[in-house]
Amino acid sequence: MDCPTCGKSLSSERGMRQHHTKVHDDPLPNRTCKGCGDDFYDPKARLIYCEECDPNEGANNGNWKGGKERTACERCGSEFEYYPSNKKGVFCPECVRKSDEFLGDHYAEVHDIEPVERECEHCGGSFSVLPCFLRQGGGKFCSRDCLHAELYGGRRSEPAAYSGDWYEVRRRARDRDNHRCQYCGKSRDEIGQEPDVHHITPVRDFDDPQDAHTLDNLVSLCRSCHRYAEVGQILASEIRPDSAQSRNE
Repeated sequence: MDCPTCGKSLSSERGMRQHHTKVHDDPLPNRTCKGCGDDFYDPKARLIYCEECDPNEGANNGNWKGGKERTACERCGSEFEYYPSNKKGVFCPECVRKSDEFLGDHYAEVHDIEPVERECEHCGGSFSVLPCFLRQGGGKFCSRDCLHAELYGGRRSEPAAYSGDWYEVRRRARDRDNHRCQYCGKSRDEIGQEPDVHHITPVRDFDDPQDAHTLDNLVSLCRSCHRYAEVGQILASEIRPDSAQSRNE
């Protein structure tokens, strides 16, 4: 077959295509688009549509780089961006994270799931929680207020635990960890803020909360990994500074 560019005769179509790619640096079309009928080149010779016609390519794909839309959250009213192919754009990411608070028993009723009665580990009050949260290690506190009080204020009868040397030791822990999550490895820039500093042995396990604020008991984690560590889905052995450092090297 003859090369359409230089006219050189080759023994086969395959040889002619290889010649055109290597010599003229221009692969010849090997597919015909099912949508528009135009010929195009596909390195794996598998595609049915060209990029302009493929419903899953470019602007036709809701997840393409420029495919986000803006809308207002139906719960809090704040604006946020979303991919229309992923969800309907009803609630902003912050409200989605708090969905267990405002969906409550309604979710269980809609899906015919029987909630489980639990006792809050902070205030001792009774509350209902879905079984899936228990399986994931959650369902320890009746509200975010109790979770926050337990993590950052100690028992209500005790003085605030996050005082004294806490802020200085937290700064030193972040410096030691290079301002990077010691579980998933995300940097401060990738997180978008300073990483959280997590107590490997919880503050509530110490008679004196100040004894918890030591470098060997602190490790930097991104917000997501911090939540998993708090409910026991990330083990202490996986996030101790020595093990985290060896994993990230």
